[in-house]
Amino acid sequence: MASILESFVIESQEYGKSFRIDLVEGLDEDHIKYIDDQWMPPIKRLYNKAILHYFTQPLALQTDATFVEILGKLGIPDQHWNWRRKCGVAPGANRKVYGLLNADHVEAAMMLLFGKSTRGTPAGLPIVYVDYIAVAPWNRRAIQDPERFRKLGTVMLGTAVAVSRTLGLDGRCGLHSLQTSEGFYRRIGMKDLDIDPTYHNLRYFEFDANSASTFVKTGAL
Repeated sequence: MASILESFVIESQEYGKSFRIDLVEGLDEDHIKYIDDQWMPPIKRLYNKAILHYFTQPLALQTDATFVEILGKLGIPDQHWNWRRKCGVAPGANRKVYGLLNADHVEAAMMLLFGKSTRGTPAGLPIVYVDYIAVAPWNRRAIQDPERFRKLGTVMLGTAVAVSRTLGLDGRCGLHSLQTSEGFYRRIGMKDLDIDPTYHNLRYFEFDANSASTFVKTGAL
């Protein structure tokens, strides 16, 4: 059952007024159904558009890299994520799910994994691993400009840092980034630890204790 951990007042760029956004731990069936019913249809429409765009490319450019680039430009690099399945396996897989709710609207979701260790210096210290993080389609500039809400991904990262601190891990967090998000993670001060050939060739980033503290102190939240 979802429980409210904290509430924020966030300005909506779309509506020109502020809304109360609740950070919750856990997503209920109604929240998951909302993601299925409200997030997925526009994402599927854009996915179909991506396929059409892909097959209009010269044959030499019809590569996996080209398709990934098209998905990124359309704002749906996560189109294959199934949040119902993810939420279903989380309780027995050392994971927790968090959401940002605008009343009954799910504006963002994140899954954290526990038990992983740092790859940076010093190596081997426990971290909170950000397994998945996504905002609703209308909060993605590539899909809607102006977005309904901005910086919800930053709020979610701040939650991961807070969870890490609560566990006595000094804010240490790690994640593998989709290509379209790499610049964001660099800008907020996560250390780029290069491409990980063991994880879909995605680039791996970490907050150590110092960079996590800087992230919070500089008002990134």
